[in-house]
Amino acid sequence: MDKRDFEHALARLVLEVPMSLRPSEAGLLVRASTYGATLDSTWHGVLRNHYGRWCRAHEAVGDCLSLLEDGLHFSPTDKLSLALGMSLEPMRESIGEAVRDTLNPQFFYAVVVTGLASWVALAAAPEPVFTKAAAVMAAVVMVYLGIDAFLSVVKACFELKQASDAARTFQELEEAGVRFGGVLGQQGARVFVLAMTVLLSKGVTGGAAGLASRMPMLPAFTEASAVGASQVGLNLAAVGAVSAVSITEGSLALTLAPGAVAMAALGPNHGGAASGAVGFKAWGSSSGLRKALGSAGPGRQWHHVVEQTPGNVQRFGPHSLHNTQNVIPLDTSLHERVSAFYSSKRFFITNSETLTVREWLSTQSFTAQRDFGLMAIQNIQKGIWR
Repeated sequence: MDKRDFEHALARLVLEVPMSLRPSEAGLLVRASTYGATLDSTWHGVLRNHYGRWCRAHEAVGDCLSLLEDGLHFSPTDKLSLALGMSLEPMRESIGEAVRDTLNPQFFYAVVVTGLASWVALAAAPEPVFTKAAAVMAAVVMVYLGIDAFLSVVKACFELKQASDAARTFQELEEAGVRFGGVLGQQGARVFVLAMTVLLSKGVTGGAAGLASRMPMLPAFTEASAVGASQVGLNLAAVGAVSAVSITEGSLALTLAPGAVAMAALGPNHGGAASGAVGFKAWGSSSGLRKALGSAGPGRQWHHVVEQTPGNVQRFGPHSLHNTQNVIPLDTSLHERVSAFYSSKRFFITNSETLTVREWLSTQSFTAQRDFGLMAIQNIQKGIWR
């Protein structure tokens, strides 16, 4: 997702943002400081002064992040919004270019930051649970960034909230924002902003179908859908079916709306994704998965479609491997035959006399490894590959 793709997608999405959005009553006024006994403490006044200078430096038409409208003080939410706004500072120019013909860029930037601050506040809980619109946004970010990168962002949200709550100077807020921006990265920031804009453009009022109609507007939609289906068990177009996302004791769960079905891996005979309440769960380790799922059943063993080799763990992250889409129960004999096949040298597959199937496969993408893994199970089960 490059800068041009981001701006194009944002411009298309903004066309559907409700035009009832209007700048606040603050107009051209930026209330950065005052005199009197009503001030909480000296640091509040210093923070306001620095905030006012920062706004003016950006030549904002109005109050650049819509802060201080509820009084001449910085609440914890105000500080979080300001730190988050500074973390997205590199995106300001791109956002302005994308929306300037449709909405006031400064106001739209403030609306996006305010919405993201609410999501970050939810993510900052010790064991966060996202529901409704927040769950949809979590699902979009997860599909684009991957499970482990998403969990890193959630952890960074907790650290950002802690730092912004404790901040007493503008510099401390700026440093907290820079640290968060470093974790989010340029790609993550673009996904973050686009996911929030998807929700702003008519929100979730249109239901799952309405959201599905807007998802193709996102950059690299086809590629993201394929990766999301293989690694998260969720097609990008179906994120509207996600009603909750929860993170508990190192495991992640996606809950689907009643009647929704996550992507099936191998069909009903091979333990594909379940329909109903919980559609997907992931764990940070194989032991965590086995503890949660228990035995694979009499005469069966758990099998990773994409193998849990050290290289794969490093490349794709443990949560992409230890989850209910990638781990399935196989008959013990079939599981052993598949493992033996991966350890063998098969020229007709690898085009090499020295590489094992496992070594050859380790260089492939996650999707390629998954497709091969599913094909290998079927071919070995049917006796085509011996």
